[in-house]
Amino acid sequence: MRRQKKIAVVGGGIFGLTIATVLGREGFRVDLFEKNDDILRAASGVNQFRLHRGYHYPRSIETIQSCIRGERKFRHFYPEVVIDHPHRHYYAIAREKSFLNARQCFAVWSSCGLEYTEENLELLNPEAIEKCVRVKEAVIDPLRLKQSCLDNCRRAGVNIILGREVCCRDLDGYDHIVSATYAGSNALLEDFPESRTAYQFEVVEKLVLKLPERFRNISIVIQDGPFTCIDPYGRSGLSLMGNVDKAIHHQNIGFEPEIPERYRPLLNKGVIARPTVTRVKEFLEDAEVFFPGLSRELEHIGSMFTVRTVLPYREHDDARPTIVKRIGDRLISVFSGKIPHCVEAAEKVLELVRNHG
Repeated sequence: MRRQKKIAVVGGGIFGLTIATVLGREGFRVDLFEKNDDILRAASGVNQFRLHRGYHYPRSIETIQSCIRGERKFRHFYPEVVIDHPHRHYYAIAREKSFLNARQCFAVWSSCGLEYTEENLELLNPEAIEKCVRVKEAVIDPLRLKQSCLDNCRRAGVNIILGREVCCRDLDGYDHIVSATYAGSNALLEDFPESRTAYQFEVVEKLVLKLPERFRNISIVIQDGPFTCIDPYGRSGLSLMGNVDKAIHHQNIGFEPEIPERYRPLLNKGVIARPTVTRVKEFLEDAEVFFPGLSRELEHIGSMFTVRTVLPYREHDDARPTIVKRIGDRLISVFSGKIPHCVEAAEKVLELVRNHG
């Protein structure tokens, strides 16, 4: 009788959990290791929870195409976590400082089959916006996502081990090791220093806000440049505010993130009321350009902090690829792009495991 292969998945974010589920369903013995005390605590739990179809990346056709594929697969894999209604989704092209103008954005979207309808939105300052369109996107319910991941892993026989940070030498008993640690992507490469990749690491802040009633169930992205975005925070009735520039408190390019001491108590701790360090003032000053008067009407519930990891020197296209590759005989490395890409990444990992014999 053929021995059942043992696989260690390192990283309890959406990519690691999805990969573990797919491998478990295929009959492999899977242990998932997460260094935090719960799953989805890092970047998978600190983002806009927008189920991207690619509108946000008009300078990267590759990212748009992977978002379109990924969104379909994510919906099929996690149907219960997707919120379509009653939310409305808008993209507004800034009149100034946008990398692409409205005509260029429309041309890219049309060429990729992304639907949009021009629509005036009274929430916006018309002097700051060239065009506004309504699009077909959705948001992710973070609470249901967590429960769905736990249920999927349980049904697939995945053993989740929390609060344990591991290195490759701790995992000698496994046939395959899958690294899905995002900001820690180089951490398991102690035996493969030549395979380490330099990334751009960003300590980022997300605002959790209570907005006026007219913003309820509305997602608005200002693009294409260093602007703000607002999205519903699941079904909580609250909203998330991000900002391409103002959200970044610290950044470095290298093999691992450099985290200033003052940020360490804030990282991956969920919503923190009255954080000791915040850029809420800068966020709101920028938002005022597009949403006049908003800063006087909202309530800052708190902020979330994490480390975002992107490819360096990609400001020209803001590409967010997902990269799956084998390193050595046992190790598979997964660099995570956007959340919807997680299912396709899991399929690629499964293919690599199967083809290894």
